[in-house]
Amino acid sequence: MPQARPGWPETLTALGLYLIGIVMLGLWMAQIPDEQAILRINIGGVGNGLVGLAALFAAYALRVRDLRAFGFRAIERKWLLVGAGLGVVAFGGCFVIEGVYFHFITELNNQADFQTAAQGGALSLFVLLITGAILTPLGEEFVFRGVIANALNRYGAWTGVVGSAAIFGVVHGFNVILFDAFMVGILNGILFRKTGSIWPGVVVHIVYNGLNLLYYSTL
Repeated sequence: MPQARPGWPETLTALGLYLIGIVMLGLWMAQIPDEQAILRINIGGVGNGLVGLAALFAAYALRVRDLRAFGFRAIERKWLLVGAGLGVVAFGGCFVIEGVYFHFITELNNQADFQTAAQGGALSLFVLLITGAILTPLGEEFVFRGVIANALNRYGAWTGVVGSAAIFGVVHGFNVILFDAFMVGILNGILFRKTGSIWPGVVVHIVYNGLNLLYYSTL
């Protein structure tokens, strides 16, 4: 018997709670002074992961009480390796995207806190990798692939993959990261549609974020 997909009630509930949580988290972070930028960005990473988990739980508790319906399914190892490879590809792709973007547009550095924490020593970088390259990807994949892409897939590949990637990009703000996130969203949406599991996309996201943070540590 096929597993039920999350529908509009679950999708809107998860997205709404996620957005409310992210706004509240952003307001809290805005109160933290620049002198505590490392603390601020790590609070953001932990908070993002927890907000995503809470949004998933709300969708789960609403009607479809089976985590397999949200992509929590075992997957062949080869797909995890594919995810790792695509994470590296996405990392390279962000340099192309940002190179083109900044050729035409100038904007403030919205990654400054990440860069400060990445350059704050071995312990700071280690903590940042936990919060920014593990907890954040988990929380975001739970919501944007496990719930949103999953629900939109019932309307076809274009809606499921491109639609969820567009929402994922916009949630990251109207700046260069929108395009980076859209790229990752496309890759993860394709993987999710192909495998029915969130785990390959989680690997893409972890590798992508992790490589970016390691790169920041070298600047």
